[in-house]
Amino acid sequence: MGLAASQARLLLLTARKSDLEYRAQQITNSLMILAQQTETVAREYSVKISNQTIIYQGADKDQTVTKVSASTLSDIGGGAYTLKVLNQSTGMYEPWSPKYQGGYVREDGKIITEEEYENLPEEQKSAYEFQNNAITTNDFSGPELLEGYNNGTIIIVDANGQEVDLNSNVGFVTTYYTDDDKQAEAEYNTKTASIQVKEKRLQNDLNQIETQQSACDTEIDSVKKILDKNIERTFKVFS
Repeated sequence: MGLAASQARLLLLTARKSDLEYRAQQITNSLMILAQQTETVAREYSVKISNQTIIYQGADKDQTVTKVSASTLSDIGGGAYTLKVLNQSTGMYEPWSPKYQGGYVREDGKIITEEEYENLPEEQKSAYEFQNNAITTNDFSGPELLEGYNNGTIIIVDANGQEVDLNSNVGFVTTYYTDDDKQAEAEYNTKTASIQVKEKRLQNDLNQIETQQSACDTEIDSVKKILDKNIERTFKVFS
């Protein structure tokens, strides 16, 4: 290989090495982003499985437990409790009243929206019956009630008009909310599996680039040696 050809080859290899280094940097950045996503998914999962709710433990012999929500609160204690929601405009607490929409109800009590009903297979639709006021559109779940109580946007009032202190009231109990744990775990597993697939693909690409970089470095060293020998011979000729 002549001096000019060796120099041209060295320039091509140097450009190739720079391109590989740039691609490796991009992959490394992508891996860092996936690591941050993994941390976010883990944090979201931790929050979902550690969220809390309110239950009401009756004083009867069996100490019947009722899951508290805006729609079930009036059933507790024979209607002794009502819910009030802060009106942000007036700064006053106003009684909560339910708003309804139609839905489809199954014999076991499962309720679905009209959209969900339309997406069901035809053989399953017969198990549901339409009811005009099946769904409470402005309901507060137990966790939402507790969050509202803690941030001051919701209060519970007893039959005497006194605000209920959930921390000292005997009947109301704060406990962990487990109804969404399975869904949270399924979402966590799905998201982490997807991230792991992407990480594996990127890591394989990075390993290939590192192999190519090693081969490129070896060839650069080889071309440099050829250049050095050509220069040495040239100087000997003209010396």
